[in-house]
Amino acid sequence: MSSSWSRMGSLGLTAALVLAAGCAKKEAEPVPQTAPNHVVVTAADFAFQAPDSIPAGLAMFHLVNKGPSIHHLQLVQMDSGKTLADLMTALKNPGPPPAWLHFIGGPNAVAPTGVDTAVAYATLAAGNYALLCFVPDTSGRPHFMLGMARALTVTAANVTPMMEPHPDVVIHMKDYDYTIMGKLTAGTHTIRVVNDGPQMHELVLAALAPRKKAMDLVNFVVTAHMKGMPPAKPIGGVATLDPRGQATITVTLAKGNYALVCFLPDAKDGKEHALHGMVKDITVD
Repeated sequence: MSSSWSRMGSLGLTAALVLAAGCAKKEAEPVPQTAPNHVVVTAADFAFQAPDSIPAGLAMFHLVNKGPSIHHLQLVQMDSGKTLADLMTALKNPGPPPAWLHFIGGPNAVAPTGVDTAVAYATLAAGNYALLCFVPDTSGRPHFMLGMARALTVTAANVTPMMEPHPDVVIHMKDYDYTIMGKLTAGTHTIRVVNDGPQMHELVLAALAPRKKAMDLVNFVVTAHMKGMPPAKPIGGVATLDPRGQATITVTLAKGNYALVCFLPDAKDGKEHALHGMVKDITVD
């Protein structure tokens, strides 16, 4: 009898283990992400206010600049277990960025009104990230050296990430040009920005003042070091992307003239890409 009970007990235990394994497998199946993780980042002189962590998946970064300086949000990913401390050490060294550092976009510069905002999407895997501002002050020091560097932890999430919003305009970046696929008209647009490389590039989007051209903005930044009356108002775009990287943004445009500019230094001579021709005037009707 005891032997029979023993066999029944073993069978019962086996059945329980099988059932538990089935439940565990079912719980491990990812569920579709139903909405982007909305990440509001507030910039001011000189700090970011932002969450310490967000779940993995599609994120919508919403940059608000309370100034008084111009700021942007550069999103970077650090692999190989590197942290913000490792990043700050690496940024002190001249030369190309380390292999463990990846530039994945973020909302580019927006005016310091506290009202104007910029939006950019990014699909993030679990890991270590950082929010940086590379915009220089009038003495040439990038804002991250003044405190605008913040760690962001992306935690594992049991979801299948959403697709980024479908674009109605695609802008390709290369050495040294922007190619616009589609028509930028007055109204709201979803824009996919693709870096065809081979260098890192950014897209600064700025609304030009009357009778001003894109090169006026370049001269204001490069030659005048942002002193005096600005010839344009920054309204977003995409911060630096690695070669073959891409990002999606949403922008609302009024009728008028705009500039597309890349201010990144060239790998060969250190001059801004805009001085190599990576600047474009566009008219929005």
